Amino acid sequence: MKDNNENLERTLDKLIASTRSPKGKYLAENSWQLLENRLFIRRIKRRFRLRAVSAAAVVFLCVASWATYHALSFESASSVPVSAEMETIAPSEQREIMTFRQQPLEEIALQLSKTFHKVIQINNDTLKNYRITATFGPEESLREILDLLKGTGHFEYKESNDTIIITKLN
Repeated sequence: MKDNNENLERTLDKLIASTRSPKGKYLAENSWQLLENRLFIRRIKRRFRLRAVSAAAVVFLCVASWATYHALSFESASSVPVSAEMETIAPSEQREIMTFRQQPLEEIALQLSKTFHKVIQINNDTLKNYRITATFGPEESLREILDLLKGTGHFEYKESNDTIIITKLN
């Protein structure tokens, strides 16, 4: 028995020594990698599918958040040219609703002077070009309107007879 095992081992050693791999194609490391790829192909495909689904989910969440942001975001006030429109809606009473959209204070003062039959002067050029968006109803008096504008425009006004003088706060 001993002789048979020894002979068998010698024969196997000779066989191993005589077997050569062409260009290292069938080396143990390469063979194991090929075998591993074939055995674990399901695991690799599953990993690929999970990564693809994850990437698609990330893209979907990015697009959804972008769309939500734009749907819920408020548009900033855009600059309107000097010839901004002023809408007037005539109610059943004697005066109109005055709506100003990004109009310079100079144009607002002109409209107020026509409506209330008073002279309104603005003594500051930067104040003349200060743009305001506001809506005033027919029940509001000139004093109430000027007080509201004074709060937003950072100016003060003085009234004497039929003249109102608007000056910038220091």
